[in-house]
Amino acid sequence: MVSALSFVLYMNKMRDYVKLVYPRSWTRGQAQLKSEYVKLIQPQEYDPYEYGNLLWDFTAIQKPSDVAGFVSHYGLLYHTEGMEKVSDFLQEASAIRLLGNLVIFVRNEDTKALWEVWDISGFQSLFEAPPKTDDELLAQASALVAFTINERLEGVQHGLIAKCTLEAADGTPGQPGTFLWVAYPDNLLQYIYYHFAMTISNKVPLATCPECGKVFVPEHGHQQFCSSRCAGRARIKRFRAKST
Repeated sequence: MVSALSFVLYMNKMRDYVKLVYPRSWTRGQAQLKSEYVKLIQPQEYDPYEYGNLLWDFTAIQKPSDVAGFVSHYGLLYHTEGMEKVSDFLQEASAIRLLGNLVIFVRNEDTKALWEVWDISGFQSLFEAPPKTDDELLAQASALVAFTINERLEGVQHGLIAKCTLEAADGTPGQPGTFLWVAYPDNLLQYIYYHFAMTISNKVPLATCPECGKVFVPEHGHQQFCSSRCAGRARIKRFRAKST
């Protein structure tokens, strides 16, 4: 039989563990572009785990105004207050889009697109020898994706928690017997990479919008654009091209 003291010590240890892996909150608020920086104004706490579009909205960042919109919805990448460089957002969003496209190319065995990326990126210098066959190229691209994500998530704590220890948005507790594998990122960018890791490890379908470049989850196999807005823009462009 477990003694009372042993049980108390065990519960104290479990409380510390749950505290460690409990999803960390972040901050968001009004965003203001100031020269080469974006400033977060009047930050308010929120839980990034509740927003499934965080990763996809990040891949849609293409210009400074997109950065301001993202910060107002999700916050800064590394800090819960203050300012960060707009160029950091643009570079990191570009990197995530590239990784997403690499995953799509590998899944579709689109070696033509992969060879083009390899030829202009210099990725082959990261390996002992350049790929000689399509199979070697697919393997190197897969390894590069895994290595990059692992590097970004280095030091992030992970753990299993019972869903009944969490509360839903309406205040109701989670269901006993249901468990979640969660991470405790230090910043929002690690949240984004964790979401990306879980997405591709669970083989969630991915696609790239040919209109805006956003990586997204298609609702059906024939979906080409990320939204009706992008589909409409593409139709207008085709119409104008035919008219001229």
